Amino acid sequence: MVGRYRASKEKSKSRYYVLLSIVFVIVLFKWGIPLFIQVVAGNGSPRQNTDKDLIPPQAPTLSALPEATNSASLLVEGYTEASTSLDFLVNDHLSLTDKAKEDGSFSSIVTLDADSNRVQVRATDEAGNISISEVEIVQLDRKPIEITITSPKDGTEFFGKNKQVVDIKGETNKKDSQIIINSSFVVIEKDGNFVQRIQLLNGNNEIKVVASDKAGNSTEKVFNLVYTP
Repeated sequence: MVGRYRASKEKSKSRYYVLLSIVFVIVLFKWGIPLFIQVVAGNGSPRQNTDKDLIPPQAPTLSALPEATNSASLLVEGYTEASTSLDFLVNDHLSLTDKAKEDGSFSSIVTLDADSNRVQVRATDEAGNISISEVEIVQLDRKPIEITITSPKDGTEFFGKNKQVVDIKGETNKKDSQIIINSSFVVIEKDGNFVQRIQLLNGNNEIKVVASDKAGNSTEKVFNLVYTP
């Protein structure tokens, strides 16, 4: 009786293991092998995650820009990652869009819109990664330079040895400008006044005063002094 019970129990276990093996084989062929093939072929999700481009392009580097200019049109040049899309920003507003060349260089003209302008270039690659250049400040200065010669007056005549050396005195409305009188640089005081001593030659002496600033504004004033030994 006991032997018959044991035989029946062993037979049930055998049927259970056979059924479990059949289920395992079905699962393996239906899901396991196709998933394995996808991973090996590179179509599975693990490979897709590793292929995604998360690296931003090289931050644009700008060539030296002028500290100031009298023109609203400003040439911006530099380099970044090749073929990236570029946004040219002035005071955080989009001025224009362009694309870097195959060697990574770029050159475009932006429009300045204020007295002080923050200039930047933003690069975006095909994957949508973004990088941006450092800020460059460019002043837009269209204010003309004015020169006033306070002494001596145009056409003044000087006589004798003790009158051969003359002080040219004047003033300018732009204290940061540069003044040259007959090829000699002149020091401008904090109040805008200047003095330059020159030695007259016999006869008519043309005095040329040229003033210029960092933005490229300039003006010139010419007058004459007469000297007789």
